[in-house]
Amino acid sequence: MTARFGEIVQMGYVVPDLDAAVDHWATVLGVGPFFVASKVPYAQVHYRGQSCDAEISVALASHRGMQIEIIQQVAGGTSMFSEFVAKTGGGLHHVCALCEDLEGELAVWSARGVNVEMGGVTTAGVPFAYLDTDPDHQGRVLELVQPSKGLLRFFEKIEAAGASWDGTTARIDLG
Repeated sequence: MTARFGEIVQMGYVVPDLDAAVDHWATVLGVGPFFVASKVPYAQVHYRGQSCDAEISVALASHRGMQIEIIQQVAGGTSMFSEFVAKTGGGLHHVCALCEDLEGELAVWSARGVNVEMGGVTTAGVPFAYLDTDPDHQGRVLELVQPSKGLLRFFEKIEAAGASWDGTTARIDLG
């Protein structure tokens, strides 16, 4: 079976304690600074075909072109994030690839029998989908994101910050 997605740009970790994970990545692994959003603003999210009210905090950093994303679910009901932490205690959850046509990509995956487990749109209008590629919770979920120009500029900012990071500030709070 041939891969049907672009370059992996991000490794996503779902954890029970975002602050501890950021501290570990910064002090032990030397990755930073992390741009931290205390609440990701979603316009709409669905999990297994039902509306989802999960609220997450996210931290993003870059190490030599690879983004490290740390996610902690901080409120709301059941989601793929809360289930992952309950079953595994946390860890590598997904890899992310960017795509120009999310709906088209999802149609290709659906024809192969792989559907969306969780997806939606941010309030900035960025659509995303986590595919149902890892029923055993072993860190093999594929996330596809159709980035906006604003998101790509933010990713460039993260990359530039990581490339020039001097190790003194582990986190930059975005609110």
